[in-house]
This record gives sequence, structure tokens and C-alpha cells, in this order.
Amino acid sequence: MNSMSEDSIQERVVNNILLMYLIQKANSVGKVEDNLKLQKLVFLGQKKMIERKIKAFSYNFFRWDKGPFSAEVNNDLTSLASRGLVSYHRPIEVTEEGKKLLEDFEELFQRNRHFIEVINEILSIYATYTPEEIKAHVYNMNIFVPRLRRVMTIAEVPRGTLILFKPSDKTSKKKFSLDEAWCTTLELVLDQEAVESLRQAYDDAKEGRVHEFRTL
Repeated sequence: MNSMSEDSIQERVVNNILLMYLIQKANSVGKVEDNLKLQKLVFLGQKKMIERKIKAFSYNFFRWDKGPFSAEVNNDLTSLASRGLVSYHRPIEVTEEGKKLLEDFEELFQRNRHFIEVINEILSIYATYTPEEIKAHVYNMNIFVPRLRRVMTIAEVPRGTLILFKPSDKTSKKKFSLDEAWCTTLELVLDQEAVESLRQAYDDAKEGRVHEFRTL
């Protein structure tokens, strides 16, 4: 497996760890009632990080039926649920096993507190919003649409348009620190089927094959 796909797997590990953290923290402040709200919280967190030129969440978001949507968030949520770390029945929650795992990550979160602070900042504002309230708020946000090369409200963006890329290492001043030792958490967060799925997705992307979005 080449270095690019290794980077992709490391990004997937970080995404899973932070997705678990966001769900747990959001439920301590408010509630993650459903996938619609979770998608918006992750979108807002990643957008804020990109504005500050730091990289942690690495998702691609498209304008879909109910605003920003990432199929990758769905895939990671499904993977975490299959490991018994998250329950995505309403509300979406971290399981007891997942909470224990998050406790093991405390040192990692302290080392990467700049990223955790951004997530906490977003949750302090939006975790108490209802799904409909956060949907309405995000719909009215202005965003630069790369393909159209213009600033628009998200509500105005055509369905299926990419509105937020995963950030690149080159344009980021700071990146979530995950050394080789921590990468062993891949075995805890992702099962072998998920790893193979990621490798297949990488191969598909390289060959120009695209899969349809699947919602939970």
C-alpha cells in the first residue's frame, strides 16, 4: 500500500476518534438527536478548523437534500457502531465501551487540545439546537463554492455540489498529531472489513469510480 493510502488511513483514524469525542461531548452539553444534526455539527467543526488553517476532521461535504452531507461521516458512524463503540439509534450516543476508549485517549486529546477547543467551541453554541434549528442556521450560511467560484448561501447551492473539502496538509499550519504508536488504535476503532473498504474506496477514487451516497 503506498504512502497516500497510508495517509488516508491515518486520517480515517483521526476522524473516528474525533467523531466519538464530538458525539460524547455534544450529549453532555445538549443532544445528538439524529444523523442530520451530527452531520451539521461535524461540518461546522471542520469549517471552523479550515478557517483557522488547522487540520483534524478530514471529510468531503456536498450540498445534499438537507444541507451539508458527508457519506464518509455515515461510513465512520457505521464502522463505530459495528465495533460497539457508538449507538446510532436516536439519540446517537457513545456506548460504555466507547466511553472507556475515549478515556484512554485523554493524553492524545491534551496533546491536540487546539483541535479539541474548536470542537468544544462549536458545541457550546450548537449542541442545544434542535435538528431543524441547526439545519435552518446552516442553510443560511455563506460559503465559497469552489466549482462555481462564488460565494452563496448553502440553500442556494445546487444539490450534489462539493461545498467543503477535507483540508490538505500543505495549506494547514497545524495538523492533529498522531504518531506511529497511536496509529495502533486503528485496530480498536476500525475492524478489518472497514480497513479493506477504505482501501477499496481509495482504489476506486484512483480509477475514477464513484459510489452513490448512502444515508443511515
